[in-house]
Amino acid sequence: MIESVLSKIKEYYLELLPFNKVLGIDIDRLDYETGDAVTSFEMTKDLVGNSTMGILHGGVTASVIDLTGGLSALISCAKFHRKKPLEVIEKKITSSATIDMRVDYLRPGKGKSFICKSRIIRAGSRIVVSKIDLYNENQSRIATGTATYLIG
Repeated sequence: MIESVLSKIKEYYLELLPFNKVLGIDIDRLDYETGDAVTSFEMTKDLVGNSTMGILHGGVTASVIDLTGGLSALISCAKFHRKKPLEVIEKKITSSATIDMRVDYLRPGKGKSFICKSRIIRAGSRIVVSKIDLYNENQSRIATGTATYLIG
């Protein structure tokens, strides 16, 4: 059942959310036990926010932080409803939403590739709070964020 749920989360994020395709996001890790999520993506010319410096657009940074934190929230949602049928869990996953987010931009988004890591700092029956960090390939932290999600 756990693998089926994680597969549904990946399918939802990678196949049913077109914006995630534009960003070129890969889901590298979903940990059912801890709620940790890791995503990655490559820098492309379409993601540049400052053409002179060639750095990542701030909106891309915020979006990746939001969607990676959202993965942690969806894992939490699936765990909370683990005794329900997969169809019920899937409906709850697809009805979740971000209700608040804060992003702190720590340094320019320079890099060839990026990795984003999320962990749950509070999980309730309806609200999940995630802490998220975005790094470049040199492990320099580009940004950090905290996001709150309403789960199905």
